[in-house]
Amino acid sequence: MKNSKTAIKIILFLIYIVVLAYLLFAAESFGRDGGYAGVNLVPFAEIHRYLTNISKIGVTLVVINLLGNILLFVPFGYFLPSLFGAGKSRPVTYVLICMFFSIMIELLQFVTNAGCCDVDDVILNTLGGLCGYLCYEILHLKGRRR
Repeated sequence: MKNSKTAIKIILFLIYIVVLAYLLFAAESFGRDGGYAGVNLVPFAEIHRYLTNISKIGVTLVVINLLGNILLFVPFGYFLPSLFGAGKSRPVTYVLICMFFSIMIELLQFVTNAGCCDVDDVILNTLGGLCGYLCYEILHLKGRRR
């Protein structure tokens, strides 16, 4: 029974990684057409720009960018302790893994000309990973109480 649950988790995680790769490197609807590659190394600059220019940019694009970057990494933060055991590492370890994974994605987007290398994306992705980890802890805390 435990092996089948683990296999399902691995399959779901791999599906998530494939969908994530598509959205971050190939989805033309998200601007992945190779037309722009830039670098933003100023923390919160793009977040501030989006929020202060919401009337020009539009609420939909602001939500897609800011909330989307968070939501994209919630599953990653959930799957890490689920697959590798929450008790085996400290929570900060999982958050750092999310951050480093996001940094690798941003660097790959820059190198492949599939988007902007943006420190704000790393911040938002890491926040999403933390949210995913907290979801894992909350759901499994309820299970441990039963």
